[in-house]
Amino acid sequence: MALKKLCAVGLALALPAAALAQAAAAPAPAAPPAPMAQVYGTLNVNLQYTGAEGATTAASNVKPRFGLGLDSSNIGVRGSVDVAGGLKAVYQCETGAQIDGEGVAGLCNRNSRVGISGDWGTLFYGNWDTPYKAGTYGTNADDPFGNTDVYGHANIMGSPGYGVRSAAVGGANPVTVAAGAVTVGTASFDNRAGNSVAYWSPKWAGLSFKLQASLDEFSNANGSIRPALYAGTLNFDSGGLSVLAQLELHNDYYGIRQISAANNGLQATSDAAFRLGAGYTFALGEGSSLSLVGWAEGLAYTQTNATVGYKSYARGAYLVGAKYKLGDHEFRLRYSIALKPTIKVADGVTPTGTEEDKLGAQNLVVGYAFSLAKSTQLYAYYSLIKNEDNARYAFGVSGNAAVNTVPAGSDPSAIGLGIRHAF
Repeated sequence: MALKKLCAVGLALALPAAALAQAAAAPAPAAPPAPMAQVYGTLNVNLQYTGAEGATTAASNVKPRFGLGLDSSNIGVRGSVDVAGGLKAVYQCETGAQIDGEGVAGLCNRNSRVGISGDWGTLFYGNWDTPYKAGTYGTNADDPFGNTDVYGHANIMGSPGYGVRSAAVGGANPVTVAAGAVTVGTASFDNRAGNSVAYWSPKWAGLSFKLQASLDEFSNANGSIRPALYAGTLNFDSGGLSVLAQLELHNDYYGIRQISAANNGLQATSDAAFRLGAGYTFALGEGSSLSLVGWAEGLAYTQTNATVGYKSYARGAYLVGAKYKLGDHEFRLRYSIALKPTIKVADGVTPTGTEEDKLGAQNLVVGYAFSLAKSTQLYAYYSLIKNEDNARYAFGVSGNAAVNTVPAGSDPSAIGLGIRHAF
């Protein structure tokens, strides 16, 4: 009996040891391979009440109405694949998510690309936000409200006024020509540029840069019109500080055609935008922070050998903003102002002395957001543009057709409630 008990005890001790030895000997399960593709998206919809009243001509007022703003909602697929030489092939196909049922979005109609990436940076072809538009993304110098919908900075920044709104250029011809004269040009500097070649550098001691060119595919047969875009941004980021300088040039985009209705045929044009920006985020502890941002910008539009209308138009603008985070709460504020422009009339045209009068504007936006989760946020906002009597600054992006075009001197306003969900 004692022998049986001794054997039972020995067996009880031996079994766990054997199991441990077997576990140690068995190879660990292989980690699952990294996915070659990631499906992602942002569904960001707000119910907005918008209008444009107070016009210089009262009959031109746009009465307020309700609508849905999609705030650049999108769905896409992106990824990277290891290829020869230690490089990666990178790709992305992003499509607008028209979840309000208005319009149909073409496949890959938003930021989409294919390229090669390595320690030296990323080179790609595609349809992408220009460095002038996107140079602040992910930095402490970014717009407290982002850069879209009725509360985006494109209400003033990147726009000369005159009803100009954000543009997607290069994928479609940025210039429309009829009967030997340009009838429509692109005056916005808040662009997504198709037919693009782009290079993004790595970051060295906080410094990085992005370059992009939208090619002159839409030149006419004899080369008298050669629309092309060139843009770049230089960024410095260190701790809570971000500083940037941005430049964008347009050749033969005929932006001055939206500023001066007079038609100068097919004379060459050159447009430019330059912006300096800085921002700082103060960590206040216990889940709170304060971000402050400021920008200064200059736009210039010129047409050589102009004989009617304007030869050139230039204006400056400034932006200041703040964002205060306290746990799940976020309070936002931004103010921007477009200054009185400088205008030169065409050769042989006698100035009236009033060309530059009452063309300034201001934009004030206030907002609040509450995070239900890391992926989901509820928000509210109020946005008001105050146009001087002859000015026509409009909401840069809007889901409400009521404020896509504004009459001179009107004051576009919008109030809304939204939900943003990212995946």
